[in-house]
Amino acid sequence: MHLKRQEIGKSWPIPRKGTKYLVVASHEKKNGIPMLIVLRDMMKLGKNRKEVKKMLSEGVVSVNGRVVREDKFALLPFDALSINKKTYKLGFSDKGKFQVNEAGKEEMILKVLGKKILKNKRIQLNLLYGKNILSNEKVNVGDSVLIKDRKIIKVIPLEAGREAIAFAGKHRGRKGEIKKVQVGAALLSSNDEKINIPTRDLMAIK
Repeated sequence: MHLKRQEIGKSWPIPRKGTKYLVVASHEKKNGIPMLIVLRDMMKLGKNRKEVKKMLSEGVVSVNGRVVREDKFALLPFDALSINKKTYKLGFSDKGKFQVNEAGKEEMILKVLGKKILKNKRIQLNLLYGKNILSNEKVNVGDSVLIKDRKIIKVIPLEAGREAIAFAGKHRGRKGEIKKVQVGAALLSSNDEKINIPTRDLMAIK
């Protein structure tokens, strides 16, 4: 299945003119971006699909510690992308476009959307973009968790004084310090501007 360039999401940082058709992500089509687009169009690591597929076949690309060989694989925001042992993160520009930044560690931060108690009394945390993790950490819905090797290494509350990023909505990509958290909304100070953002669209990152 292919997607016409004119139909691409606003978050994709590629021109609408060029190759007529683009690959469709294998999952999370709404939130993710295909690996082919990331490696070829954003990172310029291949001139065409053939070169990107060759790179992937060599097993040098991994996402969150797992080798990826499919060029339709959807890279999601805040995923840790490793190429030849160098790590990057998929994030957003302040204009809400996807961008790839270098990262020092293969870690990712995700927001906790829900909690579920399993039969063995272990707690499953339901995270952003359909991910989940088992943990007995004390964490509230709305907090963020820093994950490495499928383990939570830090809990980041959504509270005043924390740094946060808007991952959805009209302010997607804006970062800043949380000044106040109220029911359903938070006041974010970003670039000398105070913005009210729904807490459902905001994720604490530090």
